[in-house]
Amino acid sequence: MRTACLLLLVGAACTKGAGDAARTRPPPLVAVARVSVRDVEETVRAPVDLRPLLQADVGAKTLGYLDAVLVDRGDRVHKVQLLATVRPSDLPDQLAAARSAAAQSDAAVAMARANLDRARALAPSGRISKQELQQAETALAAAEATRAGARSQVGGLAVRLGETRITSPLDGVVSQRRLDPGALVGPSSNNGAILTVDQIDTLRLFVSAAEGDVQHLKLGQTAHLELDAMPGRRFDGRVVRLAPSLDPATRTLDAEVHLPNRDGLLRAGMYGRASIVTGVHPGAMTVPVGAVQISNGRNFVYVLRGDRVQRREVQLGVDGEDWLEIRSGLGPDDEVVSAGLEGLSDQAQVRPARGVELFGNPGELRGAQVKPPPSTVKD
Repeated sequence: MRTACLLLLVGAACTKGAGDAARTRPPPLVAVARVSVRDVEETVRAPVDLRPLLQADVGAKTLGYLDAVLVDRGDRVHKVQLLATVRPSDLPDQLAAARSAAAQSDAAVAMARANLDRARALAPSGRISKQELQQAETALAAAEATRAGARSQVGGLAVRLGETRITSPLDGVVSQRRLDPGALVGPSSNNGAILTVDQIDTLRLFVSAAEGDVQHLKLGQTAHLELDAMPGRRFDGRVVRLAPSLDPATRTLDAEVHLPNRDGLLRAGMYGRASIVTGVHPGAMTVPVGAVQISNGRNFVYVLRGDRVQRREVQLGVDGEDWLEIRSGLGPDDEVVSAGLEGLSDQAQVRPARGVELFGNPGELRGAQVKPPPSTVKD
């Protein structure tokens, strides 16, 4: 009996000692960031693709066989530069016949004019009738009309023969070559354009603005472009044209932006995101997007006060994708919880970590400025 009581006393003592040494859960570790003050641009954003300023499909106006193509895809060309030649079927023969007809018409005009001069000389003496004089005048007018038609025929055939030399309509680069020598080209052939020439010293893009943003768009506004192919770089352009009406299917308005490309670094077809600057908020306060908590349509942040946080309602402004503008509710010297908001409440105790991404690489927490928690061992 005595032994049993002794064992009970020892067990109770051990249980009490273990409870005294029990450790409590430490305050949660959160990442904090200081409010950033910057000039915030109010923008209209949209995904875009780059297009050439001008694009021309070059074909043959004269029926014939493609004799030579002097350029290929990627070649830079100048306006009126010879690009290809076409071998006409019977144009040279038609032109020679037209020139012969024109020469005959010149001879006919000379003969008719001589007859009219003779008739005018004989008319005062009464040797020819007035009717014969009128016939001579009519014959001259008809001969001159025939000559004019023959000369026009010669000019038209000469132009068609000159069109067998296909030249570039603009300064640019050859983007497509569709046909090779030997192909039948011209209006009556089934083949289309021989080449496509793009003007790329200036590129253009179209930003589709929602109906609510249309009132903020103006000609001459600055536009920024970020391309998937060139991360980290930004290109600037200008709004040069606004569509006169909204697209009835999408209820959006297209704003045309021109982008200088004199060095040829950008290429048509590149995809990216464009933003048109419609206003600037100087000295605006911004916080990381993860610092804002949305609840029942209201926006809250947790502001660090010592080792505790204060839940504070804020008013948002511009959405910068990875940051948000704070219009009211914060001061420029405040620090907010940027990660680890889950489970926090007003006046909750935390362990702040500065200069780290809490949910990034765990190794990043090594060396972070973490405020040590209070003693976790009960006295």
